Amino acid sequence: MPTRRRRLAAPFAALGASCVLSPAVAAPEIVAIEFSGNNVTREPTMLREMALGVGDPADDERIEDSRQGIQDLGLFREVDVERVDRDDGVALRVNVRERRYILPVPRLDVSSDLDRSAGLSLRLNNLWGRNHTLSALVQAGRYPEDRLREKERRARLSYEAPHVFDDVWGFAAGIERLEREVPGVNDAPNFDEDIDRAEFLVTRDFRDVRPRRGWVGKAGLFREERRNEGIAAPESDGTSIAMVLGADYDNRRDHTYSDTGRSGGVRMEWAEDLLLSDFSYRKIDVEYREMLALPGDHHNLNLIAAGGLYNGGTNRRNTYDLGGSTRLRGYGSDYIQGERFAYGAAEYLRPLGLDWLRLLVVAEAGATDGIVAEARSGGPYASIGVGLRVRLTWFVNLEFEAGFAYPLRGGGGPRFFASGE
Repeated sequence: MPTRRRRLAAPFAALGASCVLSPAVAAPEIVAIEFSGNNVTREPTMLREMALGVGDPADDERIEDSRQGIQDLGLFREVDVERVDRDDGVALRVNVRERRYILPVPRLDVSSDLDRSAGLSLRLNNLWGRNHTLSALVQAGRYPEDRLREKERRARLSYEAPHVFDDVWGFAAGIERLEREVPGVNDAPNFDEDIDRAEFLVTRDFRDVRPRRGWVGKAGLFREERRNEGIAAPESDGTSIAMVLGADYDNRRDHTYSDTGRSGGVRMEWAEDLLLSDFSYRKIDVEYREMLALPGDHHNLNLIAAGGLYNGGTNRRNTYDLGGSTRLRGYGSDYIQGERFAYGAAEYLRPLGLDWLRLLVVAEAGATDGIVAEARSGGPYASIGVGLRVRLTWFVNLEFEAGFAYPLRGGGGPRFFASGE
């Protein structure tokens, strides 16, 4: 009997010995991260987006997360991370192809309503190699069918710094001036309206995973001043200084020619006539976007929802409008207006032989509510459209679209639309 027990126990002893002699192999340590191709972009800007660093295990999944995190910056045409085994560990070689960061664009916009404008925009991306953006715009146009303007001149300057000194804190600031000739009511002569706007927001990035996903909070002040001049000009609206609170959600993945994931945001403004303002108002805007991947590269279905509510003010301005080349493409600019709005859209996108050229099929619906002087309100209105969307990777955020849309209720037949950034 003792001999039999020893024979039965032998296989189990051997199994235990094999477990001791064959432990799980730990991933080697990262001993260096090397960058190439970044002639402008600073290394800390890219290191901030990586899911690992020197001293961490060289985990393949986290290496891919790091590559995608750098790609999501939108600053590069290509991002490749090469793993190089060394005697003392692993070195990661991050190779990037930078986009062009200076984008001057002549602007010429023409609509089916004979609205037309021309100007120039200038965008400087990745300033100081820190992913800061400076944007400028000058534009002048005529809008014969617009309720709020017959002629307009616009100048705008903005600066955005998502991270200051590679910290979680950042800021966004902008100034804008509009000079309008506004149509008079009931055959009254036109009058001039000047609008000055300024905004400063502090931002805080709460996205602590890589690739980044989560919330960015923002808070600050928004100032607007409106002055009217002319024989038949109504009383000027005056000045409002509003407190701004908001947050943006970001879980978007950049695939060079397309995006997947989701994004959204909420923004609230609050002004009181007892606090440096000539009138009180409250405003809230929300937007959500879901970008779904369909079988095949850069084949997408995008779902979009937005809404807003405005309360107070002068009952003449700061209203919402739907129609034009970005929302309800089948209707003219400012087709419906109101103090509240709701909007939804579905966009189908499919490459047409080239990744950068995609078919766009869009279905939209929207409505407005709330009394605004001399404006049409109501709904829901809906339109369907077909066109092309182009994304060029030479520059940062260079995408535009054009096509035709047809209104399903009201409107004036098929309309040409075009927009871009």
